[in-house]
Amino acid sequence: MTNIVIFDTETTGLPLPKTAPLDKQPRIIELGAVVVNKDGVVRELNQMLNPEVEITEEITKITGITNEMLTDKPTFTDFLPHLKEFFTDTQVLIAHNAPFDKKMLELDLERVECTDFPWPEQVVCTVQEYHSQFGKRPKLLELYERIMGFPLAQTHRALDDVKALHECIAKDGFLELLFEEDKADDPSENQD
Repeated sequence: MTNIVIFDTETTGLPLPKTAPLDKQPRIIELGAVVVNKDGVVRELNQMLNPEVEITEEITKITGITNEMLTDKPTFTDFLPHLKEFFTDTQVLIAHNAPFDKKMLELDLERVECTDFPWPEQVVCTVQEYHSQFGKRPKLLELYERIMGFPLAQTHRALDDVKALHECIAKDGFLELLFEEDKADDPSENQD
């Protein structure tokens, strides 16, 4: 059975060019995720992380997350064993702008020298998947309003965005297509 992880991050900023030193690259301050299979949501994760650097007023304005909110939270290093366990046995990773969120996770993994993260085999970016329907790279707000029929009260918080994306791709039939692919690949499902 296919397990799909839908995830999102809130960060200290945007990734810099690859030539920038790792200690200058942004860090994850919040990670939200759900694991779903054809029966529904199996696991849920919502964790703020202490980035061990100050976050700017601009990031606080966008996310509502303050430096004070992060001081007593675990660091990425502390949280990594739980995160690895959460991602274990997932085959597909979905994110709205997956290259960004995946890159942020890769940067934090590189920072702690983790080389055995259980990445799902397939990565799906809903920005890319829905690009042709919009004629541009749709924001989550736009995708949500088109599919759900009413505006999303976006909070720029990781788990809220994950749940909104999950609602969209479930209602639109996108998840069902992934589960159908799974069924087609499983010989036990095709027996008469």
